[in-house]
Amino acid sequence: MRVGLDDIISGVRRRDVWLYFAFSDTRARYARSVLGPWWITLGTAIGVIGLGMVWSSVMKINLSEMLPNLAVGLVIWFFLSGVISESSACYVNQSSLIKNYNLPLFTHNLRLISKHAINFLHNLAIVFVVFVIYGWPSGTNALWSLLGLLILFANLIWVSVVLSILGARFRDLGASIDALMPILFFLTPILYKKSDILGSSAWLDYNPIAMLFSIVKSPLAGEIDFYSYIIMAAVAIIGWFVAFSILSAKKQKVVFWV
Repeated sequence: MRVGLDDIISGVRRRDVWLYFAFSDTRARYARSVLGPWWITLGTAIGVIGLGMVWSSVMKINLSEMLPNLAVGLVIWFFLSGVISESSACYVNQSSLIKNYNLPLFTHNLRLISKHAINFLHNLAIVFVVFVIYGWPSGTNALWSLLGLLILFANLIWVSVVLSILGARFRDLGASIDALMPILFFLTPILYKKSDILGSSAWLDYNPIAMLFSIVKSPLAGEIDFYSYIIMAAVAIIGWFVAFSILSAKKQKVVFWV
């Protein structure tokens, strides 16, 4: 595991590289546009308003209750799903850098996650506006949500490393993830709250993404599940051990796979 640990430590230290590329990727995507990266926020805002109006009618829920729940849900989902979907092709897309420059592999994962974190921060403006209109959550609930966000980041980083290595070796992985994400969208409490599910909701308890998602979103709605925090913190510890092991074993082979 020493090789993997050294690579991750070295990657973190090269923040001059991955932060530069993350901001460059964002600027390049919206070059010469009027709003720039704020197009991300506008698109998400339209989705929140549109889905909010439709689902509040379908589920017979007050719009004032639906919009805060949906705004938080979509912002978290876009961040989470974006990192997971792109991670399988992370090393493949950066093959020229991997082959020609002696950079830690973890640098490319941090570049990917930082890019989506920038998008996430832009989208938080929507959540801020919604909370200004419909009221803020309590300070205690906001702190629990922040703790959940930290655990979310901890899990997404090791997941990105593992998927990047597996995606470099097995090219079908990306297509499989893309096919799975729409299903996970409806199996994750984005358009609804866990308490809205009638009858058995055991499938939510066995969906790690739903559980990871809920520890950020649910506290803002006044629902705190301590069990989920413990489980996802344990998953993060185990996941990082797996990431260290796989990175140590396969780092030298990645350059041949990409």
